Amino acid sequence: MPTSSLSARRRRLLAFAMVSGILGLVFGTTPALGAASPAVAVTAAHAEAESSDDKIRPLLEQRLAEGTASFWVRFDSRADLSTARAIDDWAERGRAVVSELRHVADAAQRDVRAQLDAQGVDYDAFWATNAIRVTGGTQALAEQVAAEPEVASLHPTRTYEEPELDGTAQMQAASSVEWGVANINADDVWEQHGVTGQDVVVANIDTGVQFDHPALVNAYRGNNGDGTFTHDYNWFDASATCPGAPCDGNGHGTHTMGTMVGDDGVGNQIGVAPGAKWITANGCATCSDADLIESGQWLLAPTRVDGSDADPAMRPNVINSSWGSELPSNDRFMQDITEAWEAEGMFGVWSKGNIGAR
Repeated sequence: MPTSSLSARRRRLLAFAMVSGILGLVFGTTPALGAASPAVAVTAAHAEAESSDDKIRPLLEQRLAEGTASFWVRFDSRADLSTARAIDDWAERGRAVVSELRHVADAAQRDVRAQLDAQGVDYDAFWATNAIRVTGGTQALAEQVAAEPEVASLHPTRTYEEPELDGTAQMQAASSVEWGVANINADDVWEQHGVTGQDVVVANIDTGVQFDHPALVNAYRGNNGDGTFTHDYNWFDASATCPGAPCDGNGHGTHTMGTMVGDDGVGNQIGVAPGAKWITANGCATCSDADLIESGQWLLAPTRVDGSDADPAMRPNVINSSWGSELPSNDRFMQDITEAWEAEGMFGVWSKGNIGAR
């Protein structure tokens, strides 16, 4: 459990974990975890047109003209999270951010949600980014929603694709310190400062994590140390593909988590911060916009596996996201969420993207 404030030592570790998320991926520190690609390079199925004076974005207009379409409703109101940054207590700071985000979203979305409920429209409301995702909306509904003064814009939903992993890449045997770890002098930090990530919790939003992988199982926060596991507050299955416990149907999330904290327990330190604990959300098992947003929101206030009893005190200290898109977007959903992470005192890390993704 994090302490009430970050010591200078832990501040160094947060910066150190940032280096692990970026440079570790560039230098490939986890060959023992599989031949995964360096970063998930997701590609939007459709490019979004430039913003117009109308609230309904042109690509969404096009889709609605062809029939029903799912879409995002973005609202103008944004939470003021500046005061939360001055709160030292970890749990209190998290609760303050979540409370303000929920309050602003509830107030802004109230009228639109009432309309959607009255018409029996299927939708999901989010508070980490002030938005509603409507499923199967019509042109008439979009125009009705856009007419509300608190609505900023309506965007099309996005579909992302995962890369195919190269199963032919040759595996390498682990060494006591992986060359990528040594290349960024992480092992020097361990030796000179005694900092390996202890007392820090890291998370990734990725394809999932194989929680019982030999190089990761001991660092899993849900490991009770007696052969049993508690997945509550440690695992979010955004895609509903891994019921009950963390899994990874792709391998990429396991790979990136290994870059961060991997240690096989027999002297081979694969990750940059092998002393840290980890939790995860599999928002990129599908890489849908909804799953990515829901994963980012869950990390602000982790819940039990069944979605109950949200507790911001159980959030991680560092979040690594090793994915991106080659196509530009004027949809700010992950910027909103990243700013909320920062307000809660979490450090969001994004890989540079070493195959051209941005």
